[in-house]
Amino acid sequence: MEQKSLPAILVNHAPNIFYLSGFSGSSGWLLLTEKRACLFTDFRYLEQAAQEAPLFELIKLTAPQGPSFFEEIGKFLKGEKLPAIAVEEAHLSWKDYDRLKEAVDGLALLPCGEMIEELRTIKDEEEIARIAFAARIADNALRETLPLIKAGMSELELAAELEYRMRRSGAAGAAFSTIVASGPRSAMPHGLATDRRIGEGEFIIIDFGAVWQRYCSDMTRTFILGEALPEQERIYALVCAARELALGAIRTGERAAHIDGEVRRFFAEEGIAHAFGHGLGHGVGIEVHERPALSPRSKDILQERMIFSVEPGLYLEGWGGVRVEDLVVLRPQGPQLITGSGWQLGINI
Repeated sequence: MEQKSLPAILVNHAPNIFYLSGFSGSSGWLLLTEKRACLFTDFRYLEQAAQEAPLFELIKLTAPQGPSFFEEIGKFLKGEKLPAIAVEEAHLSWKDYDRLKEAVDGLALLPCGEMIEELRTIKDEEEIARIAFAARIADNALRETLPLIKAGMSELELAAELEYRMRRSGAAGAAFSTIVASGPRSAMPHGLATDRRIGEGEFIIIDFGAVWQRYCSDMTRTFILGEALPEQERIYALVCAARELALGAIRTGERAAHIDGEVRRFFAEEGIAHAFGHGLGHGVGIEVHERPALSPRSKDILQERMIFSVEPGLYLEGWGGVRVEDLVVLRPQGPQLITGSGWQLGINI
């Protein structure tokens, strides 16, 4: 805040509130100034806030977020006699911005950009341990689920079995809506599970993750029920080769866009670049999509203790697709696998 000449910041994005304070409730805002750290919430969360955010001054609001919510915050802010206050413009709706602007009555509102998100890109060892444990829960759930997959099982049934086993092992829930896409639907990178029945000899993409103590994991594996055809084996081998290429190129100080570019060049040399249409990876933490971004337009520089996915994929409409995704934490010696450690790499169930 001092470096950016920001006298105060009002934080409303729930993941950022949790990161800064430990408060995990769904109704609350933070105010950070040079002298005060305040957490605004209503009656429903007072006890929870006191337990989770003991270092913050608790300010009770009489109502959840609404017109009176902004009136109370505005009154408090005006009483602080601040010259200006920064807001999270990426997470504040137009309606709430107007309400806040009216409530503070002339107090300048400044954008803070992605300042907190930038802090979140570098994980401490406790955060790394939480993400690694979430990944182990997911890994083990997949181990238990694979023997259950059979022809005629629906994608929804497979997703439910996987999510049940993550829950049973201690996950707070799935990190995102589980992707199970089989047959021609596997060409859809984000093909959420449907009632489609899985058939013999089809690709099955499974993209899933667990949440443990508010931190996420994310992994994708692709399988075939039965024997793979030569062309299926070729596409799968290309994706696995791209994964190895990316892992070998990752190092501290490298541009994230460069790693993405190496994979694109490889696919171009193989004449199949048209089938890779998304970024190579993304950060994972409190949210399943964070910085850094491994994509052509990314400005991020890879640094030690960043955690991000490496997920090359090839998708051929009407035929099927393959994606293999792992999480890594960047260490001084290079990327360290958090998910899978390679045990699931293999196309046949």
